[in-house]
Amino acid sequence: MPKRISAALSGTPTGEPRPPAPWHDDLPKNKFWCLCYKALCMIAVSTSSAEHWRYLTERPIKKEWIAHKEMVMNRFENMNVTAGLVLTTSAVFISTDPPFAPLMPYASGSYILQVCAFVAALISLMTGTSVLIIYDTCYTNDQLMKTLMHSRWRRICCLILMAYPSLALAVSTLTLMTAFFIAGFTSDKLFVKIMTAGTYLTLILLGVLAICVFSPHLREIVDGESESHATDSHNPQSSEPKVVRDSGVCPSDHRKPDPSRSLA
Repeated sequence: MPKRISAALSGTPTGEPRPPAPWHDDLPKNKFWCLCYKALCMIAVSTSSAEHWRYLTERPIKKEWIAHKEMVMNRFENMNVTAGLVLTTSAVFISTDPPFAPLMPYASGSYILQVCAFVAALISLMTGTSVLIIYDTCYTNDQLMKTLMHSRWRRICCLILMAYPSLALAVSTLTLMTAFFIAGFTSDKLFVKIMTAGTYLTLILLGVLAICVFSPHLREIVDGESESHATDSHNPQSSEPKVVRDSGVCPSDHRKPDPSRSLA
């Protein structure tokens, strides 16, 4: 058989058979592991799956690669800036004494939490910088990206590595806020307790509003996207143009108006 025909049948330029489909075409059947995998993908790459990696390796369109790369890189850069701010804030409160102990007492619990926040922010900053370098290297090397997609555990490790800066930053921020709340509620001044309680209630209100805004989208991801994800993986998008339904008027019906009717 000629090389061109064999290459056309196999779907690769060299005539080699295609590798097996990635395992994540079908999401985990277990509900718990399926939710864990979707949550990991949402934290790591802001999507409910890593399906876009497979699409980029199969159809490496330059614009799509550049757009996704810039989105991820900007996200990690902003995260590193936030981690630096949290790191500086925790370092300042650790290295300085309270101006007036009864006003804002730094008890042992608050101090320990501030140290934990400092360490978590430092880890987030270090891992975020490392992920920026590694992700940039993966996108400049097409073979490395394909190797990543052909190994299940390597792909999971990559998602965990990309999600770790976000998780560490969240832990650092929550720990630092908890330290401030403990110091505020244990203060001897009433207005400090009122300010701390008002800040706490404001954060709870913002969390409730965020849940109300994003709950429909999260519900669609948890309930409806598993079936569409499996269907799309077995039926890849075709390059043929889609048929667009018109208003029911055929091109042949667009005839010139009759002058006699218009005069009548």
